[in-house]
Amino acid sequence: MSESGVALQMVGVSKQYPGTLAVDHVDFTVYAGEVHALIGENGAGKSTLMKIIAGSFGDYTGRLMINSREVPLHSPAIAKANGIQMIHQELSLAPPLSIAENVMAGRLPTCGPFLNRAAMLAEARRCLARVGLDLDPETPVEEISQHEAQLVEIAKALGNNPCILVMDEPTSALGRDEVARLFEIIRNLRRQGLAIIYISHHLPEVLEIADRVTVMRDGRRVATEEIRNVTSEQLVEMMVGRSVSNLYAARKAQPGQVRLRVEHLSRYGFFHDVSFDVRAGEVLGIGGLSGAGRSELARSICGIDPIDSGAMTLDGRPLRPASYGAAIRRGLAYLTEDRKTQGLALRMSVAENILAPMIQRHSHGGVYRAGCGTTLLDRLMRLLDVYPPEPRRMVATLSGGNQQKALLAKWLATDPQVLILDEPTRGVDVGAKVILHRAIAEVADQGRCVVLISSDLPELVGLSDRIAIMRRGHFIGEIPRADATEAAVLLAANGEGALVST
Repeated sequence: MSESGVALQMVGVSKQYPGTLAVDHVDFTVYAGEVHALIGENGAGKSTLMKIIAGSFGDYTGRLMINSREVPLHSPAIAKANGIQMIHQELSLAPPLSIAENVMAGRLPTCGPFLNRAAMLAEARRCLARVGLDLDPETPVEEISQHEAQLVEIAKALGNNPCILVMDEPTSALGRDEVARLFEIIRNLRRQGLAIIYISHHLPEVLEIADRVTVMRDGRRVATEEIRNVTSEQLVEMMVGRSVSNLYAARKAQPGQVRLRVEHLSRYGFFHDVSFDVRAGEVLGIGGLSGAGRSELARSICGIDPIDSGAMTLDGRPLRPASYGAAIRRGLAYLTEDRKTQGLALRMSVAENILAPMIQRHSHGGVYRAGCGTTLLDRLMRLLDVYPPEPRRMVATLSGGNQQKALLAKWLATDPQVLILDEPTRGVDVGAKVILHRAIAEVADQGRCVVLISSDLPELVGLSDRIAIMRRGHFIGEIPRADATEAAVLLAANGEGALVST
């Protein structure tokens, strides 16, 4: 690519937090008409680097050029005025407002002192068409799907006519077909000359969509390579600084007696007549497409949502928790797929989060004894390598991978006999995955039950002793470990392929 096509160039850029050099003299160049992937472990400095580009950190050092002109990006307004748009992993849409109001936020057309509604709707339709959406722009965002909301967010960004588009984990909430559709949109934007910075933990996506890739580690740029010259194994080694030959914890399962039994369980409108067993020392994977009812099933088993019919037993005793608290007392724990809104209290400390389920056990006469959980806390933080190892640090300041480690530590603290994991490694890096997978395997090796819900097919196949397939609210069969492949799971989830009857 020629030097004349440089859209963005960063030279010796650094950003210092109190006690931490988050970005250390990074050089980074992006060309017009390319998709440039930015990868690295959680905490590698990717997000900080992109926030500098977006104008969120005005106190950086170094030089930053846009279209060969040096621009000090000291505010988001300056970044936006210079053609930079960033699409964050957490969408910035206002659900109660219409699609048009969201797309046109900050640039609503007026006629005198009044809103020009016709012009707003026409421009919103034009923006939606760029991302292939044929929706009524007057529809409230809260009434559309997650995939459609993701595309609305992109349409909103494109409406500002950017020359540089930063996409942070844009596929984290999308299914396989939706990812393919998004990639076609990205390719079209690339053909139009847009410079796209693509941040992702999913290496197969990076290898498919990117032209070049930059790897960061410990705040520094490790390498920038043409995508055709690297493999996923090489990228992993660059990210973690060592060889990771086997991402999934090797274990020889020896399942024992049935511990959790679910019989003909139903919650009308969500899942129907579901039956399965989980044995001591076993990891039961549950595969299926988005909307198959997997999360809803997990929530009902744990007493979070109601059950309309059916029965459950744990170690031969009836199980029908009236609340999640009752489920925890019976030895169940549920790691939710959404750590930020349902799993962690972000403005509380790591210690407070991990020990929160233990307040009742560590209290006497209604008084909480704060020192009771110190040994347990230290052990879990070491086991999961929570970094930095500072129990008093606010959880919101941790990287995504370390937040996920803290969330797993929180439920391991309850000493669960049945651990239900819903997308346990969503949005975390390769190194954090290795640690989380080893901890999950250790739970099973201790004779407990693990139920693993995951849309990450390599993870589901790599960790599960057998995989039950859920489709449209029903269990339709199982795949034994010996026959479990990514292709087999995907075919079964779509109603095809051979399955063992459950």
